[in-house]
Amino acid sequence: MSIANCLTRLVQAQRISQKQADDALALYEGAQGRLYPTMGPVSSEAAGALEAARIMKETAERRKLMAAKQAIAYTTALNRMQQHPNGLTVGLQSMLVRDNLEGGEAMGNAIHIDGHSENVTKRLLGMMNGAMEPYASRFAGLSQDTESIWNIVRELFGKDTGDQAAKAAAKGWTDTTAYAVERVKRAGKPLSVLDDWRLPQSWDTSRLRKFSQSEFTNDLMTEFEAGNLRVMDAEGQGDAPRAAVGGIIANAYNDITLGRAGAGAAGGFSNQLRVFRFQSPDTYIRLMKKYGVGDGGLYNTMMGHFGGMGREIASVEILGPNYQDNFKRLLDVAAKDDTLRNNTVGKRFARSISLNSPAAVQRTFDAATGKLGMAQNELIAGIGGGMRNIQTAARLGSATIAALPGDSFTAALAANVNGIPATAVLGRLVKDLTTNREGSEAIARQINLTAASVMDHAIGSKRFADEVVGQGLTGRVADTTMRMTGINVWTEGLKRAWGMEFNGFIARQAETSFDKLDPAFSGFLKRYGFTPEQWDKLRVTPPIEADGAKFFDVNGVEDQALADRLMSAILDERRFAILEPDARVRGAMTAGLQRGTFMGEIVRSATQFKSFPMTFMMTHIMRTAVQDGAWGKTAAGLKLVTLMTVAGAVTSQMQSIVAGRDPQDMATQEFWTQAFIRGGGGGMLGDLVYSSTTRGGDGLTEYAMGPGPGAIFSGVGDFMQAVSGNKEMTGKMLAQHVKAWTPGSSLWFSKIATDRLLFDNVQAMVDPNYRQTFSRYERRMKKEFGQSFWWGPGDPLPTRAPDLGNIAGK
Repeated sequence: MSIANCLTRLVQAQRISQKQADDALALYEGAQGRLYPTMGPVSSEAAGALEAARIMKETAERRKLMAAKQAIAYTTALNRMQQHPNGLTVGLQSMLVRDNLEGGEAMGNAIHIDGHSENVTKRLLGMMNGAMEPYASRFAGLSQDTESIWNIVRELFGKDTGDQAAKAAAKGWTDTTAYAVERVKRAGKPLSVLDDWRLPQSWDTSRLRKFSQSEFTNDLMTEFEAGNLRVMDAEGQGDAPRAAVGGIIANAYNDITLGRAGAGAAGGFSNQLRVFRFQSPDTYIRLMKKYGVGDGGLYNTMMGHFGGMGREIASVEILGPNYQDNFKRLLDVAAKDDTLRNNTVGKRFARSISLNSPAAVQRTFDAATGKLGMAQNELIAGIGGGMRNIQTAARLGSATIAALPGDSFTAALAANVNGIPATAVLGRLVKDLTTNREGSEAIARQINLTAASVMDHAIGSKRFADEVVGQGLTGRVADTTMRMTGINVWTEGLKRAWGMEFNGFIARQAETSFDKLDPAFSGFLKRYGFTPEQWDKLRVTPPIEADGAKFFDVNGVEDQALADRLMSAILDERRFAILEPDARVRGAMTAGLQRGTFMGEIVRSATQFKSFPMTFMMTHIMRTAVQDGAWGKTAAGLKLVTLMTVAGAVTSQMQSIVAGRDPQDMATQEFWTQAFIRGGGGGMLGDLVYSSTTRGGDGLTEYAMGPGPGAIFSGVGDFMQAVSGNKEMTGKMLAQHVKAWTPGSSLWFSKIATDRLLFDNVQAMVDPNYRQTFSRYERRMKKEFGQSFWWGPGDPLPTRAPDLGNIAGK
């Protein structure tokens, strides 16, 4: 009896469904076609039937495991939501992102997808042990080895290249991805039994559109006929029947060119990414260079794959194998509770301000799981993203000036809250950035604190994730500009120093029982729901001894879930030290709209450079607001305002010097009012964004519309008024518009020279009265701020050094 007749009888007997019969027949035909060249017809049929039966059995077992894990995850999540003192919606939000109402002690578990994703990704990067470092870009992104990296592909396919760096990278990749696959399987995610996680596939929409469907199909069919490429069925369970291969390839072309491939949302383990199985390294390289990552994109793809796997593992471990379905069900329950709980205007306003409404939860989930980052339309996404990239390159060149004092004070404040000596953090930072860079990174890898710059350089700095979009030309310009400022080195150095000191502090506290811990550290454990029994489990872990110090070894903790919770908590506290927009803020800044939609790009452009003030509010201001009692809130608030006002004062003086002006007199009320406004992430970033433009209507327009649309609106408006005769097109106006779109025009170390030698000359060429214009500007700065110029407008060289005595009003 043929396999087809056998399956038909099983369906008639209601022992299997028609869908199961169809799947089994497809698996059989695919296996038989693959085995036929080496077997006779009878043996091939028998082998195909056995393989189909094996696959169907394993699939059924995986589905049972998935169903069990799914039910457990739902019940666990619902129970955690019910324990949150602020309601089910806040409880659900706390599983996606840091709980800004800090109800962890009542819930007993404060782990969330946003932090856990970073934790798992860092674990994967640590397992690579720096093997991908030779292929990272250097010299601010201007140089990168894009040729020998392909040797990694050859090594992964078993070809000996003689390249030791590629061998190490290939082994690290194989071991790391095997760990990731095993971990996500343990969490219940059903994967194809024909798993091949050798390398990710990245089919580029814009690159593929340059070629016809017939050329793409012919290329892949040629490789298929030569045995260099296997094509799988739609479920990823086995080889597709030979007759269906051409149609599958043609459909893949349509899906990719129309943006339906789903790689972004599918995650690092999706069978959508495994329809084509490469059998030859040369085939992979040829097709990826032509239709995928191109000549220089393999590093970005491989590193981005770690991030995708980390996010998928975190989502599955917290919300279950089908986390989208569980989340939807949990959100429905939470929304009903929210309706009953927040039944007044005041209550609804309070939960909306803290970004804990059901709508905010949905936006956060979409941001945390990567949905919002998928481009629905590549053309629209390219236009909007390109404009934001240029604005980033033109306006954030002095970000480091704001970051140095701002981060120093927030890092000190976060250290103080947790009992860590702030001087130790800053001391380690200086040491790591000067004499011990390699040594500190080696230690960091062991304790899951490897520099995220490895990922940042591949996909854009996370700190400016809402500013740097993609790796096209404008994305590379923005990324290179930001690296030239030194902001990445500073940020990653401070992150690592803060995390290492925290780990060292934990190692020292491990000698102490829970009831005798340092009060600040005890508060940290309680804040994240750790019990005395759990602390006893953690503190028996042998420490790592390096660089003359002890560090807590999070990878040595016997209980993996407990170790993940601790690491997630450490990363949460680090986000108070170095402000970065989390999934909650990213969701709010995009209004929950997908990239590549018209409204999505409009919103992203309007909110560009505005994520920092919201991040500051969601961290330090919210922590101040949830302190116990009026005195607790007042004390925390005074400390925060004082430190950030001082940071604003330092930033203001540094910005004055790099702009060619003497420092302001610090003895005036106006100066400290200005310092108070500039204090915190919003004030500092807002000031540096608009420091190169007017302080009047144009600046307000840009703030409301966003820098890109605002600059376009302002430029078109000035041009139309000049044409109609209602406004004179002055040299100053032209220079400002040119500067707003010139990458690198605000670099802190060259800003004053660029202003004087380039933009002042542009103004002078157009404005016959440029000297009077320069003089009026100098008089205005003297009158309003009491500042003179050490390198005045229009001067080819500085006339003197900055007058630092002006600080005291000399």
